[in-house]
Amino acid sequence: MHLASKLSLLLTIALVVQASLFGSSKTESAENANARAKLSEGWEFVTAGSTIKLAHTKTSTRLMLPQVSYGTGSQQQAITAFTDTSSTKALWLVEQPDVARGTPVGCGSQVRLVNSDSGHSLHSHANHKAPISGAQEVSGFDGRDSGDLWSVECSDGAELWLREMPVYLRHVETGRYLQSLAAKKYRQPIVGHQEVSGGKKPDTNAQWTAMEGYYFARNK
Repeated sequence: MHLASKLSLLLTIALVVQASLFGSSKTESAENANARAKLSEGWEFVTAGSTIKLAHTKTSTRLMLPQVSYGTGSQQQAITAFTDTSSTKALWLVEQPDVARGTPVGCGSQVRLVNSDSGHSLHSHANHKAPISGAQEVSGFDGRDSGDLWSVECSDGAELWLREMPVYLRHVETGRYLQSLAAKKYRQPIVGHQEVSGGKKPDTNAQWTAMEGYYFARNK
């Protein structure tokens, strides 16, 4: 067995033992433990105040606000998923009111995601349909209200939002999941951008992973 594999296995065992010793009701999966092992201690979590890029796990695109308005529905800013991983339009500030910067985001907690390029909040509403799929519209809203809140739903027993591990983002007001469908793509003026919408269920179209960005280390 290679040294890296041995270290990964030892870390996995140690984390499971620690959860048992401290009476945790959840046991961290080997996959989550391996994800933590890849990142330096203190930097393995998504934390309040960090600015991140969210990868659509199924298509490796990035959640983006291309600064184009919808021609239908709310006529707010369109939200897309696109292949340009270097664009600043894909950077999102993780806001949690009354939470100290650097505090790991807990699974099940609510966040507001604010596009750092435009200042618009990731938003959704039940009374407008996405222009291609007809699912619930997701938009960029120039303001703050309860339609901007998203609940982070983790998997495999995780209690904190881990970087480089898929999560679901459930819209608090409507219960719909942030999703993107590979076959639903725009033409002009945002050719090749995938539509992002609110889906009814947490499936592979609704998995998102925190990847590149500017992260604050975990508070001690």
